[in-house]
Amino acid sequence: DIFRKFDLEFEEEARIFKNYGEIDRFETSLGGVYSLNKYLKGGLGYTWIYRHNIKHSLWESRNRYYAYITGKANWGRLTFSLREKFQSTYYDKSIKGFDYSPHNYLRSRLGLDWDVKNSKLQPYTSAEMYYPLNNPDGNSIDEIRYTLGIEFPLNKKLDLDTYLRLNREMNVNNPVYLYLLGIELNLDL
Repeated sequence: DIFRKFDLEFEEEARIFKNYGEIDRFETSLGGVYSLNKYLKGGLGYTWIYRHNIKHSLWESRNRYYAYITGKANWGRLTFSLREKFQSTYYDKSIKGFDYSPHNYLRSRLGLDWDVKNSKLQPYTSAEMYYPLNNPDGNSIDEIRYTLGIEFPLNKKLDLDTYLRLNREMNVNNPVYLYLLGIELNLDL
């Protein structure tokens, strides 16, 4: 019974930017998820990040550890979710721009999924805030993400997920806005 509630997750990610002309970073993640019941699950994991620092023209390694808990509630064909995630990312402090390590964050995400009647498409939306926990200059929300996407099963084990995302810096004089297009393939072994 314990192992039927436990899932192992493996993820590979490549991020490209500047009109698809530069690689931003590669990530490899391994984690475990345990379903406490049909409404609540929690997970732990590790991510190795290999990031292209364009500003300083170098590649750098980062290590990230995370833990999260997610709660869900259904209302008709809608599913509301709230995820609280703690993440700790370790940086090479010898690289300019990183005066402390690790960077610890609480990431809170509120989501809404819609199960469309007589359709395989599953639209969803979410909003996520990043709150630093150990910034020596003071802690306040420093980023918000808004996502709008559609998930589509290709077969029983493979799903296609496409989304548009707006990342917005917060509490800075000239906030950066990033407009992202994401495409994911999710394989359930």
